[in-house]
Amino acid sequence: MKTIIIGDVHGCLLELNQLLLELAPTEHDHLIFIGDLIDRGPDSAGVVERVVELSANHRVSLILGNHEEKFLRYRRHRAAGKGVERQMSGTEDFPILMERLQPIHFEFLEGAYYTLHLPEYRTLLVHGGIPGQVKFPLTATYRYGEHAPRDYPGLDLLTKTRFLDENGSFVALNEQKPQDQFWAETYDGRYGHVVFGHQPFMEAAPKEFPFATGVDTGCVYGGKLSALVLPLAH
Repeated sequence: MKTIIIGDVHGCLLELNQLLLELAPTEHDHLIFIGDLIDRGPDSAGVVERVVELSANHRVSLILGNHEEKFLRYRRHRAAGKGVERQMSGTEDFPILMERLQPIHFEFLEGAYYTLHLPEYRTLLVHGGIPGQVKFPLTATYRYGEHAPRDYPGLDLLTKTRFLDENGSFVALNEQKPQDQFWAETYDGRYGHVVFGHQPFMEAAPKEFPFATGVDTGCVYGGKLSALVLPLAH
């Protein structure tokens, strides 16, 4: 059995189908999407439909990306009927998703993982990165809907961390300063090797750090859609 970790798809259905043809996963392989299936690309709904279709005959897991988290939050606000979703920015694709997706697709998205621990590989999967605010055990699996940020402070930051300040704390998007560092550059391997997405690296292959690997190679920005194939687990 191979474990195949696929980078941020962002609605790029054509590229996803091409990559799957190259990978040719068997029913015994574990396909893991690192998050951000949706948004920015040409066919977000088509990507979700394709991934759920795959899950009928393959073992498929989804790491919660910041774009999935935002979409699920948007859906909750719409269901509440108070109009909060109209105050959210960057939701242009969401009405189309709401219209096209069926209950089986929402169930799949809501079953995503904040973290997925693969002890057989000493590997931890997150979408974004690991900030210093996280004080709970991370050699563990945390799931959206089962584990809440109010009980695990910093859990939500795992979906969106890129840069850390001098104290190791999360720095919001576009607020980083020259002295702030990308989290994987300072990560010391305490939770095993971390595979992550979120940060697009416009390179031909996943980006290697001492104790982490970034698998988002910027497909939606004209780069590649990459996958990291872990060796057979016995």
